[in-house]
Amino acid sequence: MSLRVIRDARPGAPDAVVAIGSFDGVHLGHRALLAKVVREAAGRGLAPAVLTFEPLPRELLFPDRAPPRLSTLSAKLHAFAEAGIAIAYVCRFDRAFAALTPEAFAARLRQLHGARRVLVGHDFRFGARRAGDVAFLAAEGARLGFEVETLPTVADGEDRVSSTRVREALAAGDLDLAARLLGRPYAICGRVVHGAKLGRSLGFPTANVALPPGRPVMTGVFAVRCGGAATRGLEGVASLGYKPVVASDGPATLEAFLFDFSGDLYGRRLSIEFLKKLRDEAKYASLDELVAQIRLDCDAARAYFRETGT
Repeated sequence: MSLRVIRDARPGAPDAVVAIGSFDGVHLGHRALLAKVVREAAGRGLAPAVLTFEPLPRELLFPDRAPPRLSTLSAKLHAFAEAGIAIAYVCRFDRAFAALTPEAFAARLRQLHGARRVLVGHDFRFGARRAGDVAFLAAEGARLGFEVETLPTVADGEDRVSSTRVREALAAGDLDLAARLLGRPYAICGRVVHGAKLGRSLGFPTANVALPPGRPVMTGVFAVRCGGAATRGLEGVASLGYKPVVASDGPATLEAFLFDFSGDLYGRRLSIEFLKKLRDEAKYASLDELVAQIRLDCDAARAYFRETGT
């Protein structure tokens, strides 16, 4: 089933089971919600749909406190399609939308998104100043013609699976925990762009992958696996951070050196899976010192792949 992306919702939408959320990272909790949407839609003869927001609400309302994103919109849409969702409503979250009353938001669900059944988390809040809660939405739904269900949280051990926990795990360098919460290794997807080509001059040509705006959720040097553009399954080392080679200013960059690969990747899309953190970022007094460290990083990554067989 192909995913239909609707950014300007209008009356006349097909009746649907609709999940609402930011879905940042599309972790195991989100995936359980999406699976339930697909099951219930099939059982009721409705369309499986999601309603998500761009930018994320916290990015508009609290830009100085908004956490780094785990996934781009395109990555989320890809995950929705993989889960079997038929319609993704991408709502522009601006000041006008943020000012909607809870009553107006509920009315939009029925009028613009075809909601017959709405699935949300137990702590879902909506409307101006987050005045609406699940109980209010259920009451409005009874009046407007849709049901509301809250899903129990998905737990990992004694703690719930959440985007916050994934961010904390990544920032701490615990990529195994992050992968467990996500249900897959953490990855960044983007196009290969031209860089300073310093790595090539040092004997370690890197693919410079374009990053989305904002700060990355983690920094450092990592053992990685690459996918896409004839590189699927290739292993290597990647540096993610702020001009990590020789400086510490400027925008964040992602530079991946792939073992046993030579070729032109410019303009191609790559997916870089982060499997193990090797070390933090560092600055070097000379290029010789940098080259020596890169060799050590490559040795450490190769040893990791030998030991794990991954």
